[in-house]
Amino acid sequence: MDDMVIRGLRRFGIGIGAAVLLAATATGCSGGDEHAGHDQGAAPGVLQGFSHPESVLVAGDSWFVSNVGAAQDPTAEDGDGFLTKLDRAGKVTAQKAIPRSGDAPLNAPKGMAYSDNKVFVADIDRIVGYDVDSLGQVFEAKVEGEAPTLLNDIAVLDAKTLLVTDSLRGSVYKLDLESKRFATLSTAVPGANGIVADSSGKTAYVAGIGADFQGGDLFVLDLTRAPAQPKKVGAVHGLLDGLALLPDGNLAVSDWVGLATPAPGTIKIYRPDGTEAGAVKFPENLIGPADFTVDGSGKNLLVPAMVDNKVAVVALG
Repeated sequence: MDDMVIRGLRRFGIGIGAAVLLAATATGCSGGDEHAGHDQGAAPGVLQGFSHPESVLVAGDSWFVSNVGAAQDPTAEDGDGFLTKLDRAGKVTAQKAIPRSGDAPLNAPKGMAYSDNKVFVADIDRIVGYDVDSLGQVFEAKVEGEAPTLLNDIAVLDAKTLLVTDSLRGSVYKLDLESKRFATLSTAVPGANGIVADSSGKTAYVAGIGADFQGGDLFVLDLTRAPAQPKKVGAVHGLLDGLALLPDGNLAVSDWVGLATPAPGTIKIYRPDGTEAGAVKFPENLIGPADFTVDGSGKNLLVPAMVDNKVAVVALG
């Protein structure tokens, strides 16, 4: 693996999960029923006490936050990653809910998706699934190949299929949940990070952080074609991480802004053609806004600030 990439990963901690509920952004896992639920919306604010949170997911009446662990290292196979469970008001109900005792450890969990009463999470080179009720592990699929991999985000395409990004290989995969096999959709999205599929299942948007993790673009994929040829969306560019499709059809994209020197991050709103439509106003500066999501009410973003060890609930309006 290139030294520049390694340095970028360790300083930036791309798409790594960890998590407190700060509150205000949106998770890039989309395209299925992962936002379903009866959440009336937590009060805007900031929650603390997470361990490098990378992703927030709404799963029925619960929220989950992926924590990369004590070190902000997205590739460390150190076994100290975990998922925190919260109720729909943003109250922590189990700090280390997943994995349960007896299940295999998580290393650096990042993006998540919710389907068929299961939480699926990306963990370096595999996708792991857990039953929402028992919190026990019920699924595992490992990506093939010898080249270094960094599975980063997940979107639900349909009841049997997940879309998965791989930042190191610059790839987007389809994962068949029955065969547990990955099929490559594209290898041309440098630093593929956040991903979301639209309701038609024919189009996906992918946020890239760049092949060297120094800056990437927003892409759209036509899923009806194989291989799917990524096309840039306008001039959207930055240290892009999380991605969400909003109720009005616009896209929200998080940007770390600074890597070598940490800087306050942003979430900007773009129309489907890439023109800027606005920006999300944070209650305070957030360093490292990663894989955020829209809450069950559709009114707030739940934003993990990975460097700050916070999760922010931020009003969209």
